[in-house]
Amino acid sequence: MSETKEYVVLRATAPLRLALDEPAWNLAERLNIDEYPWYQSGQRQETDVALLYDDRAIYALFVCADKHIHSVETRPNGNVYLDSCVEFFAIPDANNGGYFNFEANCCGMVHLGWGPGRPNRTLAGPQIHKAIKVVTSIPTPTRQESPNDDGWWLAAELPFAALAELGGASVAPRSGDVWRANFYRCGGKTDTQYASWNPIGNPKPDFHRPEFFGVLRFE
Repeated sequence: MSETKEYVVLRATAPLRLALDEPAWNLAERLNIDEYPWYQSGQRQETDVALLYDDRAIYALFVCADKHIHSVETRPNGNVYLDSCVEFFAIPDANNGGYFNFEANCCGMVHLGWGPGRPNRTLAGPQIHKAIKVVTSIPTPTRQESPNDDGWWLAAELPFAALAELGGASVAPRSGDVWRANFYRCGGKTDTQYASWNPIGNPKPDFHRPEFFGVLRFE
């Protein structure tokens, strides 16, 4: 078994905006998506993540260096992983046996599911998608690579009520609670990253491996 990384999720003390310049993000530590278990060639581009939570939701900010920004998927629950994409997988309730996979491309299109493994996942319906809020630095529904590309950011708000409705499990954490989780970067036409926060000891690319999740501890 590989190492298990840990991250402390701090509690937000006031309502926060889903924006890169939101001051609350300065309170959060950054975790780095810097493991490349299947690296073969190309640029390894930096991705860092900040997390906060309150009684209603967990909030995530992804900041991605990217010389090749590309996105074409416009369907909810579509193949956003083929675009410039970030992902957050987590087990909120160890007794439930399932985990959610939140995946979003650089234009803000979301794929969200819940289940115990890759097969037979329950996908979020329209009402749950409506409850999930995502803001990105890319203002268009699709994006083609440009010579001027240098990076993008994405901020997300995942309400606990929406996640609980999807998974049928207790989700909202209390101080001291622990989730198992991993964070990923992938997709695009050039230099597909296939990067993770916690190392994955699998010979082929596969993010649906909860046995390699790291630890989130809630303040």
